[in-house]
Amino acid sequence: MRLLALLNKRSGLKPDQSTTAMVIEAARRYGHSWVAGVSGASLDESGDVSFNAIRITPELASTREALRALRLSKAEPVSSRDLDVVLIRTNPGRDRERAVLHETLLNLCRIAQSRGVVVLNDPRALPKASDKLFLSYLPEALRPRMIVSRDAARLIAFVEETKGPTVLKPLFGTQGRGVFKVTGGNTNLAALVEVLTSEGYVIAQDYLRRAPEGDRRIIVVDGKPLEVDGKTCAVRRKPTDGEFRSNVHLGGTPMKAESSPAVIRAAALIGEVLIEHGIWMAGIDLVGTKAVEVNVRSPGGIIDAAQFEGADFIGAVLDSVLAKVESRDGGRPSPL
Repeated sequence: MRLLALLNKRSGLKPDQSTTAMVIEAARRYGHSWVAGVSGASLDESGDVSFNAIRITPELASTREALRALRLSKAEPVSSRDLDVVLIRTNPGRDRERAVLHETLLNLCRIAQSRGVVVLNDPRALPKASDKLFLSYLPEALRPRMIVSRDAARLIAFVEETKGPTVLKPLFGTQGRGVFKVTGGNTNLAALVEVLTSEGYVIAQDYLRRAPEGDRRIIVVDGKPLEVDGKTCAVRRKPTDGEFRSNVHLGGTPMKAESSPAVIRAAALIGEVLIEHGIWMAGIDLVGTKAVEVNVRSPGGIIDAAQFEGADFIGAVLDSVLAKVESRDGGRPSPL
């Protein structure tokens, strides 16, 4: 299987990231894999898409050597004719100044897809699913009460009418940045809403009663929670003292999820909605049985879950990718 992973930047991978493990495992299994950045795609005169990419080989199939190659090796063009699958692992929320490049890259991936390359997640589905508006497609029982607006008066009214705290955050955001817990009567509420709406649309959600316990990131693949030998790919993230946000980037502590059957059922129901909308892989952040975010771009947590559960979740992800390629080829694996 000839696999290429697309990132914001080739040199941006870190040792503990899920994407790093995927490209290394793909190189070990299939002889090589490729890594390309968002700015290095082209369309040639024949209509094929090419990517300036770094080749990862079995000789580089250790984290240290692979990351060194991505920093120091010279990229070479790889045509979509020579690829079976492209994994979109970009994160536009962390690269806002190059939004046009990300949009163009999705269009180029659609062209590659039309010429037979398997692209995951589907570039036709990603624009709809990449922001927090996607929560509105979920049944109300599986998400907090919420509104989305740039109207400061509407947002303030939502907060004031809510019995408990409210969470305000940018519609496009990542790593917990710009997320606030507020209550009605706060003298700074109007000023805070003004700052948030000046940057774009804002989502207001009920602060869930079980939020102090942290959230659970559950990985769903092909419409179902990812499982290996009966173990679910999930990790619990507990906020640090004095912080309500669970993001590991902000000091949240990852730990074994120990998810209840009710939580797994909720993730499965959300997975069904995701697959209906063309999303193959996502990370669902659940507080109790309600989704507070659905991450479809480059969901992490797989490495932590693998360590806590002692399961090869990365291998299971690549098994699913291979099944997609073989389904495209009518059961015939593509040559290396």
